[in-house]
Amino acid sequence: MGCTTSESPVELYPPGERIILLRDGVEAIPAMLKAIRAARHEVVLEMYWLDSSVVGRVVVAELTARAKAGVAVYLLYDAIGSLGVGATLYDELLAAGARVLEYNPIAPWRRRFRLGRVSHRDHRKMLVVDERVAFVGGLNLGLPWVCTEEGGGGWRDDVAMVAGPAAGRVRSLFFETWAKQGGECPKNLRVFTSRERVEAAREELGVSPMSRAQPHVAVLGHDAWGARWAIRRAYLTRIRSAERRVLIANSYFIPDMRVKRALKYAAQRGVEVRVIVPGESDVPAAKYATEWLYTDLIGAGIHIHEWTPGILHAKTLLVDDWATTGSYNLDYRSFRYNLEANLASTDADFVASVEASMRKDLAESTREVDLAQWKKRPLFDKLRSWVFYLVRKMM
Repeated sequence: MGCTTSESPVELYPPGERIILLRDGVEAIPAMLKAIRAARHEVVLEMYWLDSSVVGRVVVAELTARAKAGVAVYLLYDAIGSLGVGATLYDELLAAGARVLEYNPIAPWRRRFRLGRVSHRDHRKMLVVDERVAFVGGLNLGLPWVCTEEGGGGWRDDVAMVAGPAAGRVRSLFFETWAKQGGECPKNLRVFTSRERVEAAREELGVSPMSRAQPHVAVLGHDAWGARWAIRRAYLTRIRSAERRVLIANSYFIPDMRVKRALKYAAQRGVEVRVIVPGESDVPAAKYATEWLYTDLIGAGIHIHEWTPGILHAKTLLVDDWATTGSYNLDYRSFRYNLEANLASTDADFVASVEASMRKDLAESTREVDLAQWKKRPLFDKLRSWVFYLVRKMM
């Protein structure tokens, strides 16, 4: 069965607050469609890349069906990420009464076009249904994430599904952006300011365990208005306090000096530090820039593994008994320009599933970079990596 035709076994509304890991489109897409079909009051979808492939058409059709049934439907898509999508894709959805907004339009004739905002993109991938269940991850609703059985790329990615109070916090994050893009919000909606979200992130993601009067699922929202540091701060805080293990899977791994230093210090303390990066990338320039870091990181005791089966697009971090996944890349664009969202948790089952997934990848689908052999690569390859690393902030 394919991603868009199979029935998800995931229980949407378990008791209490629960977070689970969904691996790749084969698990995530059916679960997201199941949630949309079950919607009774509201669906909010914020997506960087939503195309007119089989998954895009199915999702829009399901949203249209819910809108016709009287469900409030909100869709926010990024102008660049969803570039090339035919305008007619949303015609029936709009006619059904759904509200659709394009984030930071790039066409000069559009009413909300701002030249100074063209570089600022909405890179989030979030779905919230009835304020009860939310999906946050790296997976877009585009053909590359569709199962290979349906002609897709079968890209490797992760999505976290959370049921319970955290879903409401993801919803608030959506409507904060929706309002800033000129959208009309539901009445009596509590929208948190960027400063309030920064303070909440500090409380939820301090060095002390989240279990002490803190939610075990943290919603990390990252934007270009005031909460630019939220996810990066969480990464740094956890890596700096790591005692046993740091496992990273990141599609565009070009960390800044502080993150690199934190990883190197962790390895020097005897912490197991492993980073999974693409062996082949959909953005070759980013891969070349990443390669420039290999010698320095491996020399510091960090293990670098290249993903070999296809394209790695996940953005997942495991530190000891804490794990996070979402849309945040360890690169300058995610830090400086993009809206991002992650879910983080100390939930034992979630952490165990993240570790099992990453260990599976390490054992079955990666090759570890050997430093001695790496140093023997051609001079052209070395120069290419150096050049792209120099211009990494322009990518």
